[in-house]
Amino acid sequence: MSDRLNFDAQAPHVPSGLVAEALDASRDVKEPDRAKAAFERLAPALQQYQPDRVFSVSCAMLVEKQRNTDGMLEFWSDLRGLFPDDQTALRMMMRWYRRERRVSSGIAKLHLLFPESHSDVDEAESACLGFAELRAFDEIDRIMDAVLPAYPDARAIRMRYIKILNQQTRYLEAKAVADSVADVDKMGPSSRDLIDTAQRRAAKMALLYSNDAADTFARIIAELPVPERAVGNALGAITFYTGQLGTGGAERQMTRIASAFQAQFQRGQTVGGLALTAPTDVVVKHTTPETGADFYVPVLRRARVMTTSLANVAPVPLDQLKHVTPEVINLLELLPGDVFETTCKLIPHFQERRTQIAYIWQDGGVLFATLAALIAGVPRILTSFRGLPPNLRPNLFRPELPVLYKALAALPHVTFSANSQIAATAYEDWLGLPAGTVIVLPNAMLPVLPDGEPEDATTWDRIVRASADCTQTVLGVFRFDDNKRPLFWIDVAAAHLKRQPDTRFVIVGTGYQFAACRSRIAELGLTDRIFLTGVQENVGFFMHKADLVMHLAQMEGLPNVLIEAQLAGVPVLATPAGGTGEVISDGATGHILPDADAPVAAEVAARLTAMLSDSETLELMGDLAATTAPPRFLLDHILDRTAALFSQTEEASS
Repeated sequence: MSDRLNFDAQAPHVPSGLVAEALDASRDVKEPDRAKAAFERLAPALQQYQPDRVFSVSCAMLVEKQRNTDGMLEFWSDLRGLFPDDQTALRMMMRWYRRERRVSSGIAKLHLLFPESHSDVDEAESACLGFAELRAFDEIDRIMDAVLPAYPDARAIRMRYIKILNQQTRYLEAKAVADSVADVDKMGPSSRDLIDTAQRRAAKMALLYSNDAADTFARIIAELPVPERAVGNALGAITFYTGQLGTGGAERQMTRIASAFQAQFQRGQTVGGLALTAPTDVVVKHTTPETGADFYVPVLRRARVMTTSLANVAPVPLDQLKHVTPEVINLLELLPGDVFETTCKLIPHFQERRTQIAYIWQDGGVLFATLAALIAGVPRILTSFRGLPPNLRPNLFRPELPVLYKALAALPHVTFSANSQIAATAYEDWLGLPAGTVIVLPNAMLPVLPDGEPEDATTWDRIVRASADCTQTVLGVFRFDDNKRPLFWIDVAAAHLKRQPDTRFVIVGTGYQFAACRSRIAELGLTDRIFLTGVQENVGFFMHKADLVMHLAQMEGLPNVLIEAQLAGVPVLATPAGGTGEVISDGATGHILPDADAPVAAEVAARLTAMLSDSETLELMGDLAATTAPPRFLLDHILDRTAALFSQTEEASS
């Protein structure tokens, strides 16, 4: 951004009307193409006028809303350096530290920016704003422990801390801070409401004889009756729930299965011998365009699956909830704020829909939707765990989850499922559940066809022309993030090319490390051997061009890309991350490396070279994969198993 700004002292000030236009656009524009158009319309003014904080930050938000990922941390860091007092720039800089999973670096940055935050109330407020974005609540606690006693009359920072404590359901602590705020009667309505809320919730916690608001989940479940089990050869209304509809593998899976059930309903056909008596619907917490959370909305729309975004549903007051007992109403307010709001929106949805089966996806989905389904009396609930549990992925952990899961595990009408055995076992170990409690339901895949669009052929022709002397192709399909290790993937490719230079490497995907990977390839002088295509819709087109798929992730659930490779008849070289061993038959349909945590590039490259040097074995591996993968992973088989789980039949666990 600094390169666009005009620092000439003689330049005129930005007209107030233009500032207002930029501010309105930054607030109102949602779609990336509209954000781009608005930015391009306003950008010339950045160079024409003197730097203006509001105008510059508003334009920066339009860049953010274009769903850019490359260099966004640096972009916001640059802007915050230009306008050090701007809270939006600080928050967005910290948000990108969190998005790039560099929270520790973000914490260090805040300590550098606000070195007096433990003694200066103004620095403390700014630092806490950043720490809250990083969700580094321990850092906030340390600041407050030092600052609040030193500034007994500092009302604003106390109010901020009360809000943060309420958000963490630390109601007793919030009340203690609220009790120290002076002149409450002179505050505005919203501030008084924040104080009243802290005190009211603390009083309810005292009645529960608990200091942990997570216990509320178990207490609510204990208040609810178990609904009668439906009997018959039919499935009623099925509601799918997940957090959002972005480009992730879980979102793709859920969209695919929901669309397939809806298609069978529309055709009047059974699934697993069970009739479908109502259409399928999908509910999500949000489909925010600027974050790409609406990616699969068009797919559901084409499949005629009714999709509800709770972000567009008005909050439902507690006194407007129907058929909910006073005991449960009283407890609901103690839920975390985000869970409380979503629960109150979902209860009427399940009731009005008369949902018979709630299929709830991912840990966040379980946290936000299972209580609502239970309170609404949904007779059958199936959860879907994707990947390893939150105790092994600290960025996903919330203290309410183990309490909720253990209470759910005791209910006869709730079943846990996971898409891999390694994930199922990990959840059972974490929660202390008997083996077999979590049913394994693998990912449902469509046939991986070689079809592509003209632009796919154009991309491939460009790659072939640039590497015309290459005789083999190694493919990678993944996000460019720390877990997938794209830079390491490139290092392995480079090590192999020293031995066997007639191999081309192609990576399909994008992510925040994309620019760094492009630079690494250029530094290695391998732009005619290693190619980055970006995101591609028709992955099967590229799969069928490959001799081998290489996947070097550190952590996985059940990796879709490896299933797709096997369905396409392409052998795989992969780390033993997650459920990889449940997809690949080591030595028969590919090779699994010995280490997922710290593989050595030279050793991986040696294995890759050995595989590519034996074309006959590669072909046999591919043929076996194409034969054995379809019965395990194709959509029709998984739909039948899902229907069996919905109806709680014995076949589901076989």
